[in-house]
Formats: sequence, C-alpha cells, structure tokens
Amino acid sequence: MDSVIVEFADECQKLNYLQIIGDFVEIPWFEIVVELSEKAEEKLKTNNESIIVNAEFIHNPVKSDSTRALYADELLLSHRIELTDERVARFENLRFPQRLYDLLENKDIILSINVWSGRRSSLYNILHCVGLEEPMSKIKGRRIVVKCKLIRDDD
Repeated sequence: MDSVIVEFADECQKLNYLQIIGDFVEIPWFEIVVELSEKAEEKLKTNNESIIVNAEFIHNPVKSDSTRALYADELLLSHRIELTDERVARFENLRFPQRLYDLLENKDIILSINVWSGRRSSLYNILHCVGLEEPMSKIKGRRIVVKCKLIRDDD
C-alpha cells in the first residue's frame, strides 16, 4: 500500500494541482464568472430568477480489471452553486475519495461546467450559456468567464 501512496504523491506533484487530505483528494479552487447579456440580466432581475452553476468532475477511462468494466466519462464529483444577485461562483474545498483517484490511468480529471436559470419563475430554463470542458490542470486557481444570453428574445 505504501507504494501506491508514493506513486500517487509523485503523480500529484507532476500535475501540481491536487492535495491529499486524509483519505480524500481535494480539488483546487476556481471561479466561474457568469457574464449575462443585457437582456438576460434584465429578465433575471425582473423575474427574481437565480442562476445555477453546475460543476462535474469526470474522468476517462478507469483502469480495467476483472471486476470493473471500462467506462468513459464517469462522474467523480458534482457540485452546484446557486447565484442570486452575484455573478461569480467560487468552487473550493471539494473532495472525493482517494480510492477512486487511484483507479484512474489519466490523473488529470476533467471539469465540465454547465449554467442554467434557477427555474424560480418558470418551469423552463431561459438561459443559453456556453459550456466548458477542460482538464483541471488548466483551470486550477483561475477565474473563467461563461457567457450567457436568453434562449429567446436575445440577439
């Protein structure tokens, strides 16, 4: 077991973005700035609508063995932040079990960001936002802008 921990620690140093906290792997902080068009900003304020910023941490693929099939894009962790008046979602102190990380061949996990309206004033999402899917090694400690406009009635 010690060799796995040493191998894991060496891999973390190479990627230089993950920390081991007990039996968990901590993902470094990052921020998502939601940049709304004028019409979208006005509509959200008028309708007292919120914004959901959803972060999924995925990997592909896991090491295959006799007990586990090989799957692409498996979810390690998902975390959602709801914004009301503010437009910056800060993701920090997010952890997942080290045992899952130990199974990964590619240690640079992928961050997938999706943004939508909070559906407080309508059953339907009213925002069209550009998503993001990047390796965490490129995102760590950064502020990323996600642009959004209304699905309808926006240029």
